[in-house]
Amino acid sequence: MKIVSVEQMKAIERAADASGVSYEMMMKNAGRGIANWISRNVSHRQGVIGLVGAGNNGGDTLIALTWMAKWGLRTQAFLVKENGNDALLDDYLSSGGAVVDISRNDRLDFFDAALIPGVVVLDGILGTGFRLPLRRPLHDVMVNIHKRLENRSDLLIIAVDCPSGVDCDTGEVSVATIPAAYTLTMAAMKQGLLSHPARSFAGDLHYIDIGIGDPSIYTKDGLSEMIDHSVIRDLFPRRPDSGHKGTFGTCLMIAGSAPYVGAAYFAGKAAYRMGCGLVHMGVVRDVHRLLAGRLLEAVWTVIPDIEGVFDPDGLQVLLSALQSATAIAIGPGWGVNESNILFLTDLLQHLPPSTPLLIDADALKLLVNLKQWWSLLPDQVVLTPHPGEMSVLTRLKTSEIQSNRWEIASEYAKLWRVNLVLKGALTVIACANGKMFINPVSDPALATAGSGDVLTGVIGGLMAQGVSAAHASVLGVWIHANSGKIARINCKTDMSVTALDLLDYLPGAIVKAKEAGY
Repeated sequence: MKIVSVEQMKAIERAADASGVSYEMMMKNAGRGIANWISRNVSHRQGVIGLVGAGNNGGDTLIALTWMAKWGLRTQAFLVKENGNDALLDDYLSSGGAVVDISRNDRLDFFDAALIPGVVVLDGILGTGFRLPLRRPLHDVMVNIHKRLENRSDLLIIAVDCPSGVDCDTGEVSVATIPAAYTLTMAAMKQGLLSHPARSFAGDLHYIDIGIGDPSIYTKDGLSEMIDHSVIRDLFPRRPDSGHKGTFGTCLMIAGSAPYVGAAYFAGKAAYRMGCGLVHMGVVRDVHRLLAGRLLEAVWTVIPDIEGVFDPDGLQVLLSALQSATAIAIGPGWGVNESNILFLTDLLQHLPPSTPLLIDADALKLLVNLKQWWSLLPDQVVLTPHPGEMSVLTRLKTSEIQSNRWEIASEYAKLWRVNLVLKGALTVIACANGKMFINPVSDPALATAGSGDVLTGVIGGLMAQGVSAAHASVLGVWIHANSGKIARINCKTDMSVTALDLLDYLPGAIVKAKEAGY
């Protein structure tokens, strides 16, 4: 799904109107689309009530209520606007709908009576044009509505385009912002919904077609994309029935050290979980001794070491493996020390230029010791820094990076000519070709030791099978995030999810990606 600013969306709608898709038609399509989505995805509910504001979101909501009333659902509209001449309201009343005006902050007893367990609440009070602060008298009305809806898990709250009270450019929210279980966004995702704190209020994000098709055809701007099923469904590698392990590639995983044995295990196992035909582990003696009996599928090369870290002259034993690998991943669990700086320098000089490379964790921190390190990289590269590692690479403060994640990721991906996966809540994938993707998942289940190592294996395993560095980053981030969601559901809490759980639920995330989507 394309991502737009508020001004970009306005320009797209103007262009669509000029091309023959009128504003009236867009609103009708939006309202019908909302009604259709509810009828397909919500069952056994106790009717639908709509909170109707003065803007386009209110119009969308009224049209949706009208359709559902015609279909025989019990509906009710609560007006948070002046009750003047309104053709959409007249249509709704003609369909048998009921209307209550609560715009003066009175008659809320009718609203209370409508909030029976199981009812669907459509939030159409404020739209994408809202800017903080929320002013009176609307502020007072929304505060009262918010109090009634907050912590009501027995209701299903669905936001129309955006939760009311969200700034759809910045992601800032009002104290009266209404939290939704689902947000049905029109034509394109509004960028503020993919930033915190707004993301926590929007729930699951879903697309509604308003009849204009791909919004990028109406603008010269290069639009970023939110990762969803439409983005990832065609990125999987082909797996022919006649295939053998050689068909599905070899990932050379150079990982681990005496203090960080688990990093090598998580990365290697994840590459296998992603369908890689062979994972070749390049590790020091201590890692091999502890893991060879656990990661039985792997081929092992023991790299000479000095006190548990790579010997600077130890690369010779890997030269053959470097040439035979179809993807190489380095960095998890290395440690930061002088020996590894020298080892990395030698490694980069021996990399085949056409073999995809992923650099993660400590190897990222070591890069800054090499002059113009980006000029030493092969053609297809993925960097996977978390904000702290990105700070080391860029010499920017972590707070500055977190405040400008999209812009900074894009800038440095172009500068370094790499595919940059800036990890964290709402992971950003900035590609070397200028494209950018945002993962909509923000789940504390992923905030656990070893999670990043699993991601390294996921992306590395995909690249080994011939998926491009950019596509492997996008698909890998989505699968990794959804393995966390599935793990949280099965553990019944995000607090108990570990990297081992992420490995266990990668197959479920793959199935979800191929079949159901986000």
